[in-house]
Amino acid sequence: MTALLERVIHHMRSPGTRHLRTFTSLTATGQGEAVLSMVSLAVLIRLAGTEQSGQVIFAQALSGVWFLLLDPRLEDAAQRFVPIEQQRSGQGSALFTRLLRWDVAIGAAAGCLGLLAVLAAWLLGLAGSGLALMLALAAVSGGAAASTGAAGAAFALADRLRDLGIVRLRCAVLSSALSLGGLFAGGPAAYLAGQAVGAVVTAVVLGRLSLRAVLTHVGPAVTGVRLPAGLVAFTAKASAGTSVAAASESGVLALAGVLGDPALVTILKIASAPSRLYTTLISPVASMLYPRLAQAAATGDRGLIRRDVVRATLLLAAVGTVALTVAAPITDDVLGLVYGAQYTGAGGTAVLLLGVACVKGSMSWSKVLPLALGRPGWRLTYLAAEGALLLGLLSAACWTATGAVQISLAFGWGSLALAVAGSGCWVVLLRRLAAAEE
Repeated sequence: MTALLERVIHHMRSPGTRHLRTFTSLTATGQGEAVLSMVSLAVLIRLAGTEQSGQVIFAQALSGVWFLLLDPRLEDAAQRFVPIEQQRSGQGSALFTRLLRWDVAIGAAAGCLGLLAVLAAWLLGLAGSGLALMLALAAVSGGAAASTGAAGAAFALADRLRDLGIVRLRCAVLSSALSLGGLFAGGPAAYLAGQAVGAVVTAVVLGRLSLRAVLTHVGPAVTGVRLPAGLVAFTAKASAGTSVAAASESGVLALAGVLGDPALVTILKIASAPSRLYTTLISPVASMLYPRLAQAAATGDRGLIRRDVVRATLLLAAVGTVALTVAAPITDDVLGLVYGAQYTGAGGTAVLLLGVACVKGSMSWSKVLPLALGRPGWRLTYLAAEGALLLGLLSAACWTATGAVQISLAFGWGSLALAVAGSGCWVVLLRRLAAAEE
């Protein structure tokens, strides 16, 4: 009897321990990547100054917007349809291989189109030689990174997310070292060149490891696999939602470069650092909620959905309150220490944007609940409206305020109000869902 109880307890504890380790690995990886990004940015700003740093950030933001528009983000389709295809025909590996190759080809094509667009802008006099070079290097980085999402999905399919965290962190260290090495050796353009080399290396490493993981877990690939029904429609909606969500920061920085100046771009980038750290800290919660909510939706257990959503909301609201309480008094000093005394004025905006991250973080379930319920259009509609309003807020701030610090503060207050209103919308939607099921 004792031996039987030990086996039962072992099987009860193992999944929880495994999930905790996965959460810890992904959280540590996200925090490590965020810290490396902050350190690289701080060194860039201190060595290159506000003007050139703003141009680098502007080039990265434009590249981000470009690839958000052209990259279909096949990782969502891979995670949904590879298991279905494996169960239906035993050709899950073949489908994943096909999707990964498509992602690589699309990323390369988008990168080439980006380079042609940069060349045209330079020939037409729309961009100087220095900015054109930065845009070209950023396009190379974006094209290489386009396939890393699908490659990362392979680790989820093979239940090896812990391994993905380790690989990502190592690649992030290498990329940071290459970019900083380029900065010390040749300035801001070389910084982007090092980043491009790091992106290519990361794409190759993740691509090879992802294929190996799927082939080992699912089985050998065969030829002639057909696309599952509904894959294209699902990919269009899911990738549109993901792209719109990711476009918020890139779009804001790109618009800041158009309506403002490099100083505004730099201040907004610096001010968003604490919120990025907090977002990476809590982001695994949504990733781990998704399978639970999807399973509950499949079995019709709406009570479990409500319980998980309420618990996640209360937990993350408490975590956000603590984070904001701790960070608010020291943000000015920390930003001045990391980026330079001239950027202490960004502390007010940083606290406001951290508040935005805390409010939105308490609603992290909103990222995955619509997908779990088979309603990706909900999330897409909300994110499209939110993105448009954010750009409108920045435009209004640029027209009504003067100076980069005042513009960023106005944008921060508007963003906080928008986050509160958006959270209210999700709460109302959840209540209607609950009422409909009763």
